[in-house]
Amino acid sequence: MELSGERRHVTVLFADMADFTAISERLGEEGTFALIRPIYELMARAVQEQGGSVKDFTGDGIMALFGAPDALEDAPLRACRAALLIHERLAAVASAIETKHGVRPQMRIGISSGLAVVTRLRGESGPVTALGDTVNLAARLQTLAEPGTVNLSETTQRLVRGLVEASFAGARAIKGKAEPQKVYRLDALRQGATRFEAAVGRGLSPYIGRERELELLERTLAEARGELRVIDIVAEPGMGKSRLLHEFCRRSGEAHARIWSGSCWPGDEQVPLRPFIEMMRRTFGIDPADIEREIAGKLETSLAVLGLATPENLGLLLNLLGIGPPAGALRGLDDVLVGLRTRDLLLKLVREGCRARPVVIILEDLHWIDGASRDLLALIVAIPDGNLAIVHTRRPAYVPPWAARANTTTLRLEPLAAGETAQIVKARLGVSELTGALGRLIIDRAEGNPLFAEEIANFLREERMVRKGAAGLEYDAAAVAAAVPASVQSLLTQRADRLLRPTARCYRPPR
Repeated sequence: MELSGERRHVTVLFADMADFTAISERLGEEGTFALIRPIYELMARAVQEQGGSVKDFTGDGIMALFGAPDALEDAPLRACRAALLIHERLAAVASAIETKHGVRPQMRIGISSGLAVVTRLRGESGPVTALGDTVNLAARLQTLAEPGTVNLSETTQRLVRGLVEASFAGARAIKGKAEPQKVYRLDALRQGATRFEAAVGRGLSPYIGRERELELLERTLAEARGELRVIDIVAEPGMGKSRLLHEFCRRSGEAHARIWSGSCWPGDEQVPLRPFIEMMRRTFGIDPADIEREIAGKLETSLAVLGLATPENLGLLLNLLGIGPPAGALRGLDDVLVGLRTRDLLLKLVREGCRARPVVIILEDLHWIDGASRDLLALIVAIPDGNLAIVHTRRPAYVPPWAARANTTTLRLEPLAAGETAQIVKARLGVSELTGALGRLIIDRAEGNPLFAEEIANFLREERMVRKGAAGLEYDAAAVAAAVPASVQSLLTQRADRLLRPTARCYRPPR
């Protein structure tokens, strides 16, 4: 067997079946195989849907990798999604399994993030696996998990903080670890939470270096009163696209225009109208805790204000949100007609919404847009009316079909100057000066990327690799030079690894 490998930041998921030994003794070899095979397929699908890959089948469970062989900038969050999907889907079929096999299986899952040696077995074309402490820790966390739960390592919890609900499960002795390890139980994903929103919750650095871009956005909003204007913000990950929009909305506010916002998400390219569903929920004030009757009431009120209140329109919006429409509301409409009329209704909502007051539609991460949303947005961009501005963000690899239209202005975010990067790092480290080898190292490593600069400073501070001393910052130069935060390295590697997948052109709103 030939091994070749590299050190990579990955997230590892281990899952196994609780009480498997007793179950296998009871069912025998053939019965155990008949039980575990569909469960293995269920787990593998959940992992693959979230961009991970199953690297080992352990007999009663799986080992999965996120971030290898292809890097993922949000590998820890994807692993959390996959873990919760496994529990959710297994619970949905548990009764049928119990009826057939006489047992009700539950999984225990452990997730760990960090450096691992990623290797290919049997040469360049062989399968990929991972070795190292991160892998071992995930396996240990899985054995400590209660049936039906997910344990996270401290590093994983830190990387998904603000994006998930997690509770501290105590410091536990882990074989091979000199000190007890903090363990967190994953409880749920935060609906609609973005990485930037999580950063807002932790506190933002001073806003530096984008005044020209802000002025352009504000000027475009003023010009949009006469005709529709589009601002196409383009930049690599971490260059400040979301922060620019945050500052623009904070300065402009609802006093000047109504803000309708939505985001495209990785892995949701096959979900029709995903960002517009999010936009409708926010615009109509629909809360995740609302029951169906409350949602229908909010939609009815909003449609009436816009002069669009009909049973069919209410049914179309409820169907779009995954809620059953009122009886007869969509009678005579097949899936194709439902899709077309939903698109037309959303177009009417936009046009009617901006008649009284200016509207700014904000769509983030257009490189992950689904085909139905792209087609709808192309129709909105062609609206000749005023009082409407569209601002969307994307990465350079994706170019929207309307980029060359006369009403579209492309705004590219360039790297920050060294002095601007230094201001961010000083704020994060809590110092007034950043000089010498440490300053040069961080500024060079960040390459003018504000997120990279923040993450490097956060990492050095949280890992206590730099400390305030009487004579200034104290640090081990060799240790600092070798340190690159997991989130930063994943983003850097992701630039070379990620390939944009084509979006589906079929259009069927979810029922």
